[in-house]
Amino acid sequence: MRFWLLFEAVVFAAAFALAHTQSPLYYSNQNQYFLHGAAQAGHGHLANDWLANTRDPTPLFSWLVAVAYRWDPWWLQPAYFVLLMVYFGAAWVVASAVPGFVPRRSARWAFAALFTFAHAAIVRVASIQLTGVDYPWYWQAGLAAQYLLGPGLQPSAFGVLLLVAVAVYAKGGSPVVAAALAAAACTFHATYLLPAALLICGFLVASWLATRDSRRVVGMAAVASLFGSVGCVQALSVLHSPGADSAEALRILADVRIPHHCVVSRWFDGIAALQIGWVVLGWYFLRGQPWGWAILIAAFGGFLLTIAQLITGSHTLALAFPWRISVLLVPVATIVVAAKIAMWWPRGWVSEAMAAMVVVGLAGAGVGVMVWGWGYRMAEEEEPLYAYLWQTAGPQDVYLVPVSFPKVGRGRGAVSNTFRPPPRAASGTNQIPVDLQRFRLASGACLYVDFKSIPYSAAEVLEWYRRMQFASSFTSRDRWNSPGIAAELKREGITHVVWPQSKPLAVDYLELIYADEAYAVYRVR
Repeated sequence: MRFWLLFEAVVFAAAFALAHTQSPLYYSNQNQYFLHGAAQAGHGHLANDWLANTRDPTPLFSWLVAVAYRWDPWWLQPAYFVLLMVYFGAAWVVASAVPGFVPRRSARWAFAALFTFAHAAIVRVASIQLTGVDYPWYWQAGLAAQYLLGPGLQPSAFGVLLLVAVAVYAKGGSPVVAAALAAAACTFHATYLLPAALLICGFLVASWLATRDSRRVVGMAAVASLFGSVGCVQALSVLHSPGADSAEALRILADVRIPHHCVVSRWFDGIAALQIGWVVLGWYFLRGQPWGWAILIAAFGGFLLTIAQLITGSHTLALAFPWRISVLLVPVATIVVAAKIAMWWPRGWVSEAMAAMVVVGLAGAGVGVMVWGWGYRMAEEEEPLYAYLWQTAGPQDVYLVPVSFPKVGRGRGAVSNTFRPPPRAASGTNQIPVDLQRFRLASGACLYVDFKSIPYSAAEVLEWYRRMQFASSFTSRDRWNSPGIAAELKREGITHVVWPQSKPLAVDYLELIYADEAYAVYRVR
């Protein structure tokens, strides 16, 4: 019987992963987080790239990427498929711990159908087609445009370990193991230090209230500290820059580069309020449960720290993301609500067949989304440029591309563009332009700077900002004919310029060496 239950869970998890879908390689944040690993593995000429030689914020993840690149980057795709299955498996276990949930087959299959529906790509595509907004995304994403899963493999996806920790604790497993799993998420991405700490505090307090067992609580704290210290040391080693203006670097990160993650007034809107209400509803169904108290304590801690950030305006606290705990709280609320609805699902083979058909249909539609390219769309006009550079770029070549600081000062809310056509972010939104963000990984060539991919060490953040100011000066105002520009380009180490074909450059120090319908490449004489 146990074998068939396990088999059933694995089948539903695989169907969930198909229904969720994943992006092709080099999508969105992958262009930053694959860079160090790709450079270590000798991908193109990235070993000479400036950003690839800054301090790595996610060394464990980069090591895994490097291993994959030495075989074939394609292996990163099944790795994410497994993470999606783990996410569903943890949700499956958490659902079985919801008060009143009777794990009969009709309820289990109904939960699988409902939970898969809440994450299914085809449902999100339909929402965009009908309303222009990816509303189902808010059932799985947290506040401030942060999330556990996302479109593809990246360090934040290992936040799934937080949900696994909740599953272990909710089912009465070892609290020490639960604490270790939560802390392990920090070894992949230091941004989980505070959410993991809040969750572990919830486990500690709930365990003490339930058992009064001091040894167990001390053991949980010790194991969590051991695993969490890896993330702490890693984060401190990256951020520490003797002699650098750390306050200015933090301001640049929080207010210039990622304000959609850091500035509450930028991400808090009506939908964020509804998400908070969704979390409250989920906890209401858990009241009285020890793991429900752990969730409440974690949520309350995040709320208090968010209030503290609003009062103090601290950039340090903003970059610790006290609201990031919501990336766990929202999916847990979705699990709980889905489990409650599944309890009402009628018994009998007809209702079970209906649930199974929903899951199979969503999985098949997910395959269709990937095959027919209904999501994860990127700028196809860039492909000829990347193919040319892959063949011709040299190890000492450095390319300047058209970049600028996005005008996102009036944008509010946190939206998903995953299943929208290739966005050219409009002025006044929270969205970052996607143009040429695949440059490094797709071409293997060294890039001077871009807005999407950033370092985190204070001194390197300041250097990134200086480079952005220099590069954007060519985009925001026409400097090509100003005196001394050729010398400035050489002083910065720039050997080539990539520019839109619609705005050709005619200056004597640039030699046109390539052109297609979208872009031209010039060599600095």
